[in-house]
Amino acid sequence: MKKRVICAAAAALVLSTLAACGGSKPTAETTSQATSAISVSLTTAHSTTGAASTTAITSSAVVQTVTEYLSTATKKETTTSAPATTAILTTTLPQYDENKPDGYYDKIQNVFREELKYGVLRRRNEINYIETLADGTRVTVKQHLSEYYNRLGYRADYEDLLPAAKENINTYSDLINLELSIINGYRAKEGIAPLSLSTELTEIASARAEEIAWSGKHSHTRPNGKNCSTILKEAGITKGTAGENIGWGYSSVEDVCQAWKNSETHYENIMNPEFVKIGIGIAADPDPDKLLCWAQIFMDE
Repeated sequence: MKKRVICAAAAALVLSTLAACGGSKPTAETTSQATSAISVSLTTAHSTTGAASTTAITSSAVVQTVTEYLSTATKKETTTSAPATTAILTTTLPQYDENKPDGYYDKIQNVFREELKYGVLRRRNEINYIETLADGTRVTVKQHLSEYYNRLGYRADYEDLLPAAKENINTYSDLINLELSIINGYRAKEGIAPLSLSTELTEIASARAEEIAWSGKHSHTRPNGKNCSTILKEAGITKGTAGENIGWGYSSVEDVCQAWKNSETHYENIMNPEFVKIGIGIAADPDPDKLLCWAQIFMDE
């Protein structure tokens, strides 16, 4: 089971972590869940910081909420890094007999190492179990594959992320529209005007989702150590108040939206009547399970 995270952004610098309900199948493992939200004012120079707390529970999803001003791009935040994930794929052919004594099968290991993109490396281990038949024929009767990802060399700026972000907008267009409908449904119940889907903010949110997916840094602090608000500035937005919600590992739109709704700070971003438009981003983690990363960016103008 893999850890799942979501984050949010709203006004005044506040970082909090709290338990949230997520949408994956329960298991016996214990993982941490958190929520965080952030709002930033591009024209305001001051910021305030709130307390942070964490709650460990048995579940498979995490939400986070952070709030701050865009002018505080150098502010250091508490972050939580998800552990490296390992995918094991095992294919057993009918001829393989696990009861054979040690050494019966020849064991041949191959290692492949390649750079995927943004400096992320994948190491693939392949172990073949080979049986020599009576006629001298050698047959592979079992193959064990494992993949490991090294994200320490991750490097990408907004321009690097943008091509994939645009592709993801097309790939996940139905999910983006569904998410917008759910979020505006929450607002409608409270008599709050709906958010309009901004093409510009959706590209930025998609870049953030791509960044989170490939760097493995599930935080409002970006992989380069800068605040999440700096991606807005990289995209040319220098005015207004913005908020961010992010998440990782939720398998459906309904699950991630419910987790945000269950988090007070995330929900404040969603329900903030000063926010009038939203960008929605979705990207797949490179690991074989293709866990989804989610990002929302709100703005007041």
